[in-house]
Amino acid sequence: MIKRMITLLFSISALFSGEHRFDAQRAFQFLEKQVAFGYRIPGTDDHKACADWIIERCSALADTVIVQSFSAYNPYTKKWVEARNIIARFRPGETDRVMLSTHFDTRPVSDRDFAKPFMPVPGANDGASGTAVLLELLDKIHALNMKAGLDIIFWDAEDMGIAGSGKYFCQGSEYYALHPLEPLPQKGILIDMIGDKDLELLIEKNSMLYAPELVLSVWNIAAELGYQHIFKKQTGPEVYDDHMPLNTLAGIPTIDIIDFSYTYSGRNLWHTTKDLPAFCSPQSLLCVGETLLLWLSRQ
Repeated sequence: MIKRMITLLFSISALFSGEHRFDAQRAFQFLEKQVAFGYRIPGTDDHKACADWIIERCSALADTVIVQSFSAYNPYTKKWVEARNIIARFRPGETDRVMLSTHFDTRPVSDRDFAKPFMPVPGANDGASGTAVLLELLDKIHALNMKAGLDIIFWDAEDMGIAGSGKYFCQGSEYYALHPLEPLPQKGILIDMIGDKDLELLIEKNSMLYAPELVLSVWNIAAELGYQHIFKKQTGPEVYDDHMPLNTLAGIPTIDIIDFSYTYSGRNLWHTTKDLPAFCSPQSLLCVGETLLLWLSRQ
């Protein structure tokens, strides 16, 4: 038992040292760069520029990149616009596969901002944080020598829905679920809004319903790394996020790592014009990034 613990500690230490460690500062720079592009609303030039940048980084590091184009509906402009899921594949021929995913688009209205409800959301946490973590993970994958193949997916058109109705949310993951790429992953992890300075990750109800073993394995890995104060083994609310089309339409057991509360001094920042890098933290990106890195190393 002691020998096994020493081996595990040595492997974890090796994983998080040198050039293969998760670089929290670089990940945070990726977050800031996305916000600097502007509002990443599908159909806009800022959105296209950001997507092109993500594709460029994926193309440099993944074995293959597939851009899945589709039409998304913006209920606020009442127009159909071009959208793109960006799929970076490692070992694309391997039938035993896992998936990591996030969304990179931002919300066209700040419906929770009572002072500026019709302004777009900057999306530092809601969009850029998950994307930053996965962009930082890209150049770590080959060194892991995973047995499984891996799909890292950046969903588009996640956040154009009508608040309170659930309609028009998660359009990119729904499109993928109806037009999946073979070989299909057998399990997946979605990350969303994980850059909050005051990060608290409770267990999302639907995740526990569809993939309880995966939830426990991820939360246990976080505890191994000393992040049990962030990855809390408590049940939080249920949310309709990109993991739901994957679970219900594609049949891919997928969990959602998400912070349900995004506040500063008691004021809500979610879906407001205050969703800015100033309220996000490299340390939050680090704890999620290291947890995913260790989980991947065991696949």
